[in-house]
Amino acid sequence: MVTKEEALRGLGLSEKEIAVYLALLMTGQSTVNFIANKAKLNRVTTYDILKSLKEKGYVSYVIKSGVKYFESADPSKFLDDLKVKEKKLQSVLSELQSIKSTLTKKPEIEVYEGIKGLKSIFNDILTEKKKSLWIGAPVMLEKLKFYFPHFIKEKRKLNMLSKVITTDNKNMQKYKAENAGKYLDIKFVNKKINVTKIIYGDKVAHLTFDEKNSVGVLIHNKQIADNEKNMFDLLF
Repeated sequence: MVTKEEALRGLGLSEKEIAVYLALLMTGQSTVNFIANKAKLNRVTTYDILKSLKEKGYVSYVIKSGVKYFESADPSKFLDDLKVKEKKLQSVLSELQSIKSTLTKKPEIEVYEGIKGLKSIFNDILTEKKKSLWIGAPVMLEKLKFYFPHFIKEKRKLNMLSKVITTDNKNMQKYKAENAGKYLDIKFVNKKINVTKIIYGDKVAHLTFDEKNSVGVLIHNKQIADNEKNMFDLLF
């Protein structure tokens, strides 16, 4: 259960302001000296705090025979202030959300090492269940010869199309002849491609198939992926 001190602290009051306000609440109209004694604070500090609470509207005073008597405001004043703050926030909330929406989300970047790590990216492609665009290095088929047939089989089960740009050689021509159909659209270039790029969903993967150090870098960012898709379409 929340204590009264915790509730007032949550409203932005300091520990000393809470002590003085509660002292006033329990004693009614009181002088500075009486309040200071009740709150266990010195007179100067208590007076400064009373002034602060008065400015916030939580304390008022009357003068009797030249002496100031302070009194706490009704606790419902806190609720009234909260309602005012809520209305102010509501009035600018749409503007704040608009500012946030203009910010470009930072790309999420993951690095995978080794053939086992690269397989994680291929599994992620299957999880996305979306069309994938490839600028592929032919060496990929050799390095993944035990895994890639499984990947192709699962991809077809999910009716996923791949569009591929790759180097023209005998192995890739053979691959096209064996896999041509509605799941594969492949075009050849007379340029050597050493790094494989795969664009799928809101992600772009760059894969190297080095003998000792295969690496995959996966970038998750819609703006980057959309730009890569446009560039691929131009090349294709």
